[in-house]
Amino acid sequence: MTNPDDLEDSYSRAPGGVFGAVVATLAWYAVPLLFFTVYTLFQGEKSQVLGALSGGLTRFGAALAVSLIVAVLLRWVSNTWRSVSVGLAAAVVGGGLSTVLLSAISGQPLGG
Repeated sequence: MTNPDDLEDSYSRAPGGVFGAVVATLAWYAVPLLFFTVYTLFQGEKSQVLGALSGGLTRFGAALAVSLIVAVLLRWVSNTWRSVSVGLAAAVVGGGLSTVLLSAISGQPLGG
């Protein structure tokens, strides 16, 4: 027989933990990156493609790093969210936060 406290604990915690949240965040970044890479490869010359991909790597890396930190923080704060939900929230919040931070560091306005 199963103890009722064990059942309640298994329903109150979403599976995955911190590792699941990080993997889900990486997946939310991998799909658009794949689409962007394929789109860029079919658009122009090889030198333009490499220039376009390398030009955005700094901002992409910053957004990914901030999103991974947000994913870990969200998982520590709430154990009830599923890893996919934490990954999506971390990708959205981390992307927005990195955009604001890079804008503040560079001094360029957000819309320009």
